[in-house]
Amino acid sequence: MCKTENNSNDIEIKVLNEDEIENNQKNDSINNKAIQNEFSEESTSLKTENNYLEKLQRLQAEFVNYKKRIERERLDLSDYLKSELVSTLLPILDDLERLLYHSNSDQIISEPNEALLGIQLIYQNLLEILKKEGLKPIKSVGQKFDPNVHEALLIDPSSNGEYEIVAEEWRKGYFFKEKLLRPAQVKVAKIENAVEN
Repeated sequence: MCKTENNSNDIEIKVLNEDEIENNQKNDSINNKAIQNEFSEESTSLKTENNYLEKLQRLQAEFVNYKKRIERERLDLSDYLKSELVSTLLPILDDLERLLYHSNSDQIISEPNEALLGIQLIYQNLLEILKKEGLKPIKSVGQKFDPNVHEALLIDPSSNGEYEIVAEEWRKGYFFKEKLLRPAQVKVAKIENAVEN
């Protein structure tokens, strides 16, 4: 070590030999490697955290989709079960309609029957409950025959100028929530000499 004096300031100059320079370079290299290792570990840790975050987000999205699918399946099952119940009640509804239709003769009208009024009230209440659940009758009489919703039991030649028009409805057809539950059984009027396209 050399010392030089300047008027008021003391300056110290240190001369390093090759061994000291080499040691300093090794220390700097070790420090650089330690810093790189720390950075590499932090980078790896950050990548791992990002992987976990992505996996968590995917799992959350899958769970939301699962919940939606289960809810949709539950609603579909509920609608199916309701349609099965309504289907089993339709013959009772048909019987009540026939009873009311045949009870409207002149003899019964001239002698009002309270039991018949009760049956009519039961029929109307049952029909309203089923409509609230999603039952919709198919309009048939006077409509063009549609094989998707009508079941033709009889085709009758007609002279009224109409082609394939439903003339009579023998059994009502119904939709349940936009799905065909039961086709209407109908009599179709058809002109014998109609030209089909």
